Parts: sequence; C-alpha cells; structure tokens
Amino acid sequence: MQTQVGLYYSPAVPGDRASNNPFVYVPFNPIATSNVTVGQFVWPGSYAFTEAQQYSDDSVQPLGLVERVLVNFNYNLTSPGTMVIPAGSVLTVARKGDYFVKPTAAVTIGQKVFASLTDGSISGAATGDTVSGSVETDWRVENYDSQSGIATISNWSALSAAA
Repeated sequence: MQTQVGLYYSPAVPGDRASNNPFVYVPFNPIATSNVTVGQFVWPGSYAFTEAQQYSDDSVQPLGLVERVLVNFNYNLTSPGTMVIPAGSVLTVARKGDYFVKPTAAVTIGQKVFASLTDGSISGAATGDTVSGSVETDWRVENYDSQSGIATISNWSALSAAA
C-alpha cells in the first residue's frame, strides 16, 4: 500500500525551470512528430507552426527547449518512469529562460550551448570552438554540478550582453 503522496515533483530535473526569471515560449504548443526527450532541443517539423521534432537535417537554430510539464499520462502502471514524450503528444517549448539540463559531457560556466542535430542533446564548447554534428544556440552554461551532471543554461544573459 502507498504510505505517502508527494505534493511536489523533484526539483533540478532536466527540463525544469531553474529560476524565477521570466520564460518565453513558442506561440503554439507543437505536436511531437517522433519521440522527444524532455530537457533537450527540438526543431520545427514539416508543418512549422504545429509540429516539432528532435532532429534537424539543416544547421538552423532549434525551435526551443522542451520543458518538463506534467501533462503526459503513463497508463501502464508497471512501466518505469521516463523523460521521453511519445510521438503525437503536445509539447511545451521554451525560447528563452533558465533551465536545468543534462549535457552529454562535463561543461564549464560560460560555455556556449550546442544542440545535436541528430537527437537535440546538449553539449558545451568554449568561445570560438564548434561541436561536430551540432548547431550553436544562443544559450550559455550558467552553472554545472559535476556530481549530478546537471547544468543550468540560460539565454537571458545573451540578451543583456547584446544590448
């Protein structure tokens, strides 16, 4: 029997908001055309205003980062928890904000954030460097915890630096 119910979900999970700063979303909630991982980048699908996908055939800027929102239901009570949103589900995609993510390798504060063109995963690189098979985004690494492998990324600082 269940002995307690958690009122809040775990903090600092990829795709979670990392601050109380404002967040800007795409003006529509796209439908995933394939399985999409929370806390990673997505690109417009065939129908740019209604679909999103976790890969891109072109080195264009991603549509945004998939936010962790508890709106998808797991009807199979014996299946494990997952960060994958199934194809056909509605996504919440952020264009601006501060988010927790799990990069593919260790990153350092201030690094540029790159999005993999094959799966939307996140990696970092120093200024002037590039990451093969990835596209540079306007997001930067704000914090990194080497023990958990969780980083905080933001693109608000890029706005203030450009001004």
